Amino acid sequence: MKKTKIFLTISFAFGLLFTACELTEDPKFLASDNLFSDVVGANTVLNGVYASLNDFSYYGADYHHLLNFASGMYNSNRDATLKDIGAMNPPANLNFVTNVWRVTFQTISRANNLLSGLSGVELADAAEQDNIMGQAYFLRSLSYFNLVRIYGKCPLIIEPVTSDNPYAAMADPNDIYTQIIKDAEMAEQLLPEKGSETLGRPAKTAANMLLAKVYMQLAGGQTAGQTDNWQKAYDEAIKVYGRHSLVSDFASLWQPETSNNTSESIFEVQGNIENTLRLFQLWTPSNGYAGRNSWGRFKSNLEVYDNHVNTYPNDPRIQYTFVTEWTKFLANGNTQIQKTYPDFTKRNNKDKSYPWNYKFFNKDINSDNYNTDQNFIVFRYADLLLMLAEIENELNGPENAYQYVDEVLARARVAGGASSDQPANWSEMDQEQFRERIMFEYNFELLNELHEYFNNRRRGYDWFKKHVIEAHNNHPGYDFSKPRDILYPDNPRIMVMPIPEDELSANPKMSGTDQNSGY
Repeated sequence: MKKTKIFLTISFAFGLLFTACELTEDPKFLASDNLFSDVVGANTVLNGVYASLNDFSYYGADYHHLLNFASGMYNSNRDATLKDIGAMNPPANLNFVTNVWRVTFQTISRANNLLSGLSGVELADAAEQDNIMGQAYFLRSLSYFNLVRIYGKCPLIIEPVTSDNPYAAMADPNDIYTQIIKDAEMAEQLLPEKGSETLGRPAKTAANMLLAKVYMQLAGGQTAGQTDNWQKAYDEAIKVYGRHSLVSDFASLWQPETSNNTSESIFEVQGNIENTLRLFQLWTPSNGYAGRNSWGRFKSNLEVYDNHVNTYPNDPRIQYTFVTEWTKFLANGNTQIQKTYPDFTKRNNKDKSYPWNYKFFNKDINSDNYNTDQNFIVFRYADLLLMLAEIENELNGPENAYQYVDEVLARARVAGGASSDQPANWSEMDQEQFRERIMFEYNFELLNELHEYFNNRRRGYDWFKKHVIEAHNNHPGYDFSKPRDILYPDNPRIMVMPIPEDELSANPKMSGTDQNSGY
């Protein structure tokens, strides 16, 4: 078991109660200047920012709920979800929509207070002060990047909230991206070099990775011949190249004993038994282990499974990505082996109609609970390599892009000790063929890691419609007359989530006109 990290929420330091963007600040926080008088106090405040990042409504659970359900790539055992967000029809009062908005802004507000409190003091350890502030800038940048990609727009709040300014109006998305870049650049300046960071905390390379993703997101809307954001993405991504390394075995990334803070990790959310992320509960069927206390929220759509297997039939990663046979624990103490799709093809069966997923499936089926030490990896080096391949192809074509994706494929061929000829190295593609293939390769390598929602959308609605909506609706394995098989609507509003209804009703600086189109 890894050493427990206690993320202190400390009520006197963080009495920030969110009602939409009305932020009522506990007056006791204003009297806590002594927290910024030394490194110990400043780190206590920083731990509060991370506590918010780990919150159930953020990376703990609801961020997974929102992004996975809206990605278009998963089914669920949660019946209510199949009728709304699982069917690409999220209402503005959906709890996941509201919770992610609220707690992401809580994370931002805590970072704002930390940055404000440290900006006017000089701690004895100047390097550690820079490190703390760099982490706050990074977490604020990441959180705003999450918000603007999910909701399309949001308020921009970068100063502590007081009783004189409890509300904030909607900001221009361009201004939000400007601030995201500014914060990430500040983080790059202030964070320590790779190898000098505290274990589990970001180094400069995390800021570079974030900036590369930001520029790739902005480049998604560029027309042919426009390469400025692609070039900026390359300039940031190449700073990370060679500073991290792939672990030797893909399978080891998904074992709790070997998964945390590896050489491949660029940034990950830290979890532990006492403050567990709900990963096993989210991804394990309710009767999939002895404790019988999981939710079975996510399982892969048929087209997701088939696309991987049809592209690389002998890819060793398949068995470490999907679960097609599992042990069901019955109330009477007995067990049953459950075989899922593709062996089971009948529809409307919660246990077997869809394949489950391996990465966060509870590996200890005899355990009594779902608590886990396993962290959640936000950025890892394999993703960086695929990003570099995509960027290089956009800038110069595939000739020098193969090298990056081939590193990922070479590691895949030996996953779990295998020796396979698949996936083979890439060759003989033109730029458009490479562009098409690389978008699928993200899913083959990174499925279940919260990249699907964003990658599926950043190429625009036409791409999303063809590769997500139509790929799903046209799959021959479904029977859309059955309640578990959901037909996706052809509606571009799904490119962003609705602005939470609570936000629009409680914030006097907003109105119904601030709602996203179609909601």
